[in-house]
Amino acid sequence: MRQVVQAVNLRYKGQPTITVTVDGVPILSDQTLPSHNVVKNRRITLPPGGVGYNPQLQSTFQGSLSYQFETIPDAQFSDQQLYHFYEVTFTGTVELQLYVDEVEKAPNNSENSSITLIPRDSRNIDTRRVYFPPLTYGWIPQLKQVVDSTKDSQVLSNRIRSLPSRFFKGEREHSEIQVTHQGPLELEVFLDGKLLAEYRYASDKYNDDAFKTEKEYLPSSARGQILQWIQSDGAGEVASFESDLTLTDREQPQTEV
Repeated sequence: MRQVVQAVNLRYKGQPTITVTVDGVPILSDQTLPSHNVVKNRRITLPPGGVGYNPQLQSTFQGSLSYQFETIPDAQFSDQQLYHFYEVTFTGTVELQLYVDEVEKAPNNSENSSITLIPRDSRNIDTRRVYFPPLTYGWIPQLKQVVDSTKDSQVLSNRIRSLPSRFFKGEREHSEIQVTHQGPLELEVFLDGKLLAEYRYASDKYNDDAFKTEKEYLPSSARGQILQWIQSDGAGEVASFESDLTLTDREQPQTEV
């Protein structure tokens, strides 16, 4: 069965250099890993292009080294998706790159090819979202960590999220949005891939950790096929985002068949 190779989990002591191939084709070459003074685990998210039958890891390292690949059957990517963001749990400072079908995408719709995440509030482990640019259609997404052998940081887990179908149910006119958030952030709203409006939200004035729900009017004639949003900045997090139309869709009772 053909697999999409997403990451490799290693356990080692010392500082190995590894090469990863899929069906004999290198996708990661001569990568030196961060040094471990004791035997412990490390997860490396891999570059795109690792689709095939036989992933392998090669190393001339003489110390203790074991590994296991994370793979997903390629049949799970048989339908094209509108990808929205990765939910990334990490430790330390990590540099990440986004791909869809081996094409590099600018994280958070920035002008940069990568994004650097730093844990907030001196946390050991944090979870953040990394957004794809609007209208990112494709089959196979990939999150790659740019490994720095001098930094003891890693992506512990990552989960892909597609845009829910209620945000692209044909041509419609949205009049307002409802955003529930925690902490300060800046939000960009897009309609059919074009920037529609930008909003800035502050923390709750009584409790920085409290969730706030706020409504905003969209510009007039906000009519289109696909409504999307991206958190462009800020240490806060969006808990939910809805428009007046998608909120109604979400509250509709499901018909039993």
